[in-house]
Amino acid sequence: MKRYFLLLLIIFSFVSCDNLLEEEVYSSLGPSNFYSTAEDAESLLNSAYTSRVGNVQRICMGEAPTEIFMERKGGIYAYFRPMEEFSWNSSHNYLLNAWTQWYTGIFKTNTILDHVPSIDMDEDRKEQILAEARFLRAFFYFSLYDYWGPVPLILTSDTYPSDRPSRPSDDEFVEFVESEFIACSEVLPWTQDEFPRASKGAALGFLTKFYLNNHKWSLAAETAKEIIDSEVHELFKGGTSRADLFDIENEGNSEMIYVQAYSSQNPSNGYHSHAVPDNYTWKYNTLTNYAADFRIPDSFLDTFDPEDQRLDAFIFKYLSTSGDSITLRGTDNVRSFKFPEDPNALGHTSSNDFPLLRYADILLSRAEALNEISGPTQESVDLINEVREAAGISDLQLADYTQETFRDAILAERSWEFHTEGLRRQDLIRQERFISDAVDRGWSAEDYMVLYPIPQSEMDANPNLIQNEGYN
Repeated sequence: MKRYFLLLLIIFSFVSCDNLLEEEVYSSLGPSNFYSTAEDAESLLNSAYTSRVGNVQRICMGEAPTEIFMERKGGIYAYFRPMEEFSWNSSHNYLLNAWTQWYTGIFKTNTILDHVPSIDMDEDRKEQILAEARFLRAFFYFSLYDYWGPVPLILTSDTYPSDRPSRPSDDEFVEFVESEFIACSEVLPWTQDEFPRASKGAALGFLTKFYLNNHKWSLAAETAKEIIDSEVHELFKGGTSRADLFDIENEGNSEMIYVQAYSSQNPSNGYHSHAVPDNYTWKYNTLTNYAADFRIPDSFLDTFDPEDQRLDAFIFKYLSTSGDSITLRGTDNVRSFKFPEDPNALGHTSSNDFPLLRYADILLSRAEALNEISGPTQESVDLINEVREAAGISDLQLADYTQETFRDAILAERSWEFHTEGLRRQDLIRQERFISDAVDRGWSAEDYMVLYPIPQSEMDANPNLIQNEGYN
């Protein structure tokens, strides 16, 4: 059973909604009269955990530009279509929202790191709060880097309208993020009493992914091995299918290293109302059916082994509210219900957690790194086979692969394992397939599109920002 920590609401606004780099400082809520107790420190930390980019937007930016997802109707199509067609620009609302949310989180974590050290409280708990804050700040910068490359490093909460931070070099940014994950991993415990607080495994896991995405193969392999050797995490093998991993009843299992936690109230997961087909008969409560159309292309489904239990996550046919049997496959209309229906869901809100890092990713990351170092080995094949066995499909054999073909096998395995989790764009970019695959699908994709444009409102507000190449 998952155990949620209380997400307390902070009674003051941390940042302006219009521009994150132009916070107004309210003297009546300064450190002298607010940041003074252990309860204040806990409230600040809980608030930092609420800075998030919703799973629907993560899927839009992380899967819509790839071969495994499509959206075809409703008002939301205006946001998804430019992502699919590689026609996005610096005014895209989802890009601005992501930038805003993550810099809001950075401001909150900086507030913690600036003011909690002076609070008179239990020193062990203080150390943990500061380590969690450093983890969250590193995670926010990790996320920003994935979309935009190196962005301004703001490391203090004392910001003013006159501040116009510039972008650091790529080396400076990467060194900072790596050092932050390493530092907090030395303090955070492997497990927390409350799920899903940051842990040592989460810090090392995102460090593994950061190394991997930057082609630091040896460091990625070594860091992944530290997580594997800890034996804290393991693949979920309960239930009757691999798809049961995501069932509400199994949330908080040891495969989930770090998740975006949701409740059936607020914050809630609205994915189902975007993915459900027309006139769908809900298993539990009847939920809102938005005029959205989250679909899975048949061409992607055709790549699965027919025995793969991960196919259980898709709706291929259903009984409509009129009693008709509706078949979805064959018209690019299959739906992903990777996150099963929530018995307590109401309206458009469900409590399904959204995974941000799983143990399966650590296994496949080490396999990928080892292959890039020296080609396929028995260990790297065994690692991918652990995931395949959990999905109920046959093992790969070392003798069948070269470095290039095993690279393709890992990339394919990742598509089957992590669909609907917003990771595909990142995987394709890392293996230099993102642009070429888009061109093969008929889109006018250019090399510079491996990064998104910095939101135009941020460019207008800060003359020291340099826009990413190709978007001027």
